[in-house]
Amino acid sequence: MTTFGSTCVYSAPAAENLVLADTTRITLRPVGPDDRGALAGLFARLGPESRHARFFLPKHELSARELTYFTDIDHRHHEAIAAINQRDDSFVGVARYVGVTDRAGVAEVAIEVADAFQRRGIGTALTSLTIHRAHANGLTLLTATTLWENRAARGLLRRHGFRARHSRGGEIQHELKLAELALATAKTQPRLQHGQVSPANIQTSGTDSPSGSERPR
Repeated sequence: MTTFGSTCVYSAPAAENLVLADTTRITLRPVGPDDRGALAGLFARLGPESRHARFFLPKHELSARELTYFTDIDHRHHEAIAAINQRDDSFVGVARYVGVTDRAGVAEVAIEVADAFQRRGIGTALTSLTIHRAHANGLTLLTATTLWENRAARGLLRRHGFRARHSRGGEIQHELKLAELALATAKTQPRLQHGQVSPANIQTSGTDSPSGSERPR
């Protein structure tokens, strides 16, 4: 955060680097206004099941309004981190939190990972980094909603300290109290620092959310 007189300007976090088990190199960096095309490309690489898990309804494309909303963010009340394949600069995943308007200190989390990159540790890394950003920005509670049948997403959230609190129909709401962050992250790797994360830290088997399933829209 930089202060100019009485105005506080919140800056985006620095980029992080991951090396997957197959040596694919991934950059994690904040999403910005110039990423509309890359985000649309990620959506195109989500299959029907992944899109339904993310948005909870059939969805064929992101509208121009949605692309603006998902990329023109302030990095404080709304944060988004992209996982980018260094081979072709394509988005292979995005995690974000969006502040809940009528609940101070509360935000909802959403994650999506391209079908071809699921279950390779990207969802785990994105979730960990997003939680740390929320904590650094002074949030106190994160929520996430999953479908009952999305066991992978439920497991991913559980390993990061989220707990199921409510259910309605086929949906479950999970919560993470950020005051308990230290305990939760002690059980979750990678705990991202500035620089690379070794393959051993990000390998998972069936643990990443197929598209993320949580849903700020």
